[in-house]
Amino acid sequence: MDIAQEIYIIVMATAFLLLLAVGITSLLLVYQKRQLRYRFEKQQLQNQYTEELLKTRLETQEYTLNTVSREIHDNIGQLLNSSKLLIGVAQRAPQPDTLQTAADTLGQAIQELRSLSKSLNNEWLEQFSFTENLDAEVARINASHKIRMTVEHAAPLTMPKDRQLVLFRIVQETFQNALKHAEPTHIHIKTQHHHGHLQIDVIDNGKGFDLHDPARQGFGITNIKLRTALLGGTVNWMAEQPGTRVVIQLPLNG
Repeated sequence: MDIAQEIYIIVMATAFLLLLAVGITSLLLVYQKRQLRYRFEKQQLQNQYTEELLKTRLETQEYTLNTVSREIHDNIGQLLNSSKLLIGVAQRAPQPDTLQTAADTLGQAIQELRSLSKSLNNEWLEQFSFTENLDAEVARINASHKIRMTVEHAAPLTMPKDRQLVLFRIVQETFQNALKHAEPTHIHIKTQHHHGHLQIDVIDNGKGFDLHDPARQGFGITNIKLRTALLGGTVNWMAEQPGTRVVIQLPLNG
């Protein structure tokens, strides 16, 4: 082999090594760029979730305070007034039955106050239960006797408390939308577990609506979609005969 061939081989080998080095460097740069983008998007999602969680907490607290205000005025206030009237009757003409009724009514008012106090506890998030709060909301709506709501729970929910809170607001906003727009007489909520996933169906027998109608793409539906996505889940609206079925699916763990 002459010198020219040796030089040619050396040059080609050097060029190949340089190309290989450039290729490896490019791959590393692309990988690093993807990693940085992934971390940035992950941080953005975490920030968005934290912001949405704070917003949800404020909404829930505001809603709770409004509920407490109504309950004190419409329920507990009436029970206390009834107790006062019964005690007044018993003072004028002592009757054991009247006093007993007054005592029972007063006891019921005290029990209602104790229940409401749980909603105002400073540690309410640490104690928050999706199941208990949903049951309480259903009972409150049924007490109006204007609509019948039923709920069917699966096994106990083991999701973190902050995720349970966001989930509660999703479901709450779903049936509140139905109450506001669909005029149903019955709403049924069903929860079930499927291989590490939770599915919640909110079914009403109202007049239904067209989800693709721009007039229906309001803040409520947008909020439901956003919060479900932040929990890593999906939400779909399906037409029923009559009414609408909303299907919420999400992983039990974040």
